[in-house]
Amino acid sequence: MRIARTLLTALLFAGASVRAAHALCVYQGQLYAKTTLSEEFADSRWVVHVKVVAADDHWSDEDDSWTIYHLELLRAFKGDPPKSIAVFTYRNSGGFYLDKGVTHDLGGEYLLFLDPILNQQRPLAAKGATEVNYSCGQSKVWRKVTLPERRALDRLSQ
Repeated sequence: MRIARTLLTALLFAGASVRAAHALCVYQGQLYAKTTLSEEFADSRWVVHVKVVAADDHWSDEDDSWTIYHLELLRAFKGDPPKSIAVFTYRNSGGFYLDKGVTHDLGGEYLLFLDPILNQQRPLAAKGATEVNYSCGQSKVWRKVTLPERRALDRLSQ
């Protein structure tokens, strides 16, 4: 039974990762918009370099599945976020996952464009959390942030 549960969890993570590659993305009413770093910088409350320290999953066949990632702030490019940040995402085609394959990317570093969750239609556990501004936008694994992008972030943050 335990092996079956572990296998089922792995399959769910794998399915979620595949769906993330084909996310339904809408930015300011435009489907699959191509954004720039400066656009998302202007639109986001916080722009941060973070490290994933933990994650809490809620898997369900009856309602929405979701994850809350717990992050450590390494650097704030915009705003004054807390040192510990919670990021909420639904496990659906519009989600933004801080995962590595079928497991959470614990210790992984990311550049995230974040906004506080204002919509009350989130689970109670998401209270006080943030969410990625645009799932198909400029948020990404930190190692994929190019030198020109890092320079642009430095300029924008001044």
